[in-house]
Amino acid sequence: MIRRSEKAETRRRVSAMLRINRAGAWFEKPAPPFSHSICMLPLKSLFHICTPGLLVFFSCCLATAGETSPQQGAPSPQTEETQPAQSQTPSSPVSSADEEAEDRARASFEVFTRQWMQKLARTEDFLKKRMQIRQTQEGFVAEYTGYLPHRYTRIKLTQSKATPFVGILTYYKKTMRSVGKTKKQAISGLFEHAETSQVSEIFRYTKGEWVY
Repeated sequence: MIRRSEKAETRRRVSAMLRINRAGAWFEKPAPPFSHSICMLPLKSLFHICTPGLLVFFSCCLATAGETSPQQGAPSPQTEETQPAQSQTPSSPVSSADEEAEDRARASFEVFTRQWMQKLARTEDFLKKRMQIRQTQEGFVAEYTGYLPHRYTRIKLTQSKATPFVGILTYYKKTMRSVGKTKKQAISGLFEHAETSQVSEIFRYTKGEWVY
């Protein structure tokens, strides 16, 4: 009974393999009819014959399943919609006029503040002649005010038609100091830069000119 069961199982496996070969079109010609001699082969020999074919078939099936059909699985390429470039609206004459007016005011403020700093520099000699002298426990201290050449400017737009802009000038003044045991030594001594302080002044732009 065991021998017959093995033959039946072998016949069933061989028939299944032949049907698979026919369905997969692995051979150019149809498989030959089942012969009794194959059935008479031992089960172990048939197993060695069938196993390589089944492994190749299953490998092909897995490889085929991994590929996606271009009609079913692959997403159709999407065409990017290109938005038409928005046309730039030309600037209005009013805004152009305002920008030109601001440029003129800024340029004139640069000239104005440069001349302003030159005036401050000329006053330094005058302030030195009118220096302040005070007495301390160590002796006498003489001081006068000078100005550094550095300056920073900026203008701001206002809502006033009479004064459309205001300008801000920032500069630094320095305190020059000399120390001596006597008043004469303090006045004629070497003055050193002792302190620095920031000064900001605001000017109005009226009728095309900057005024203090």
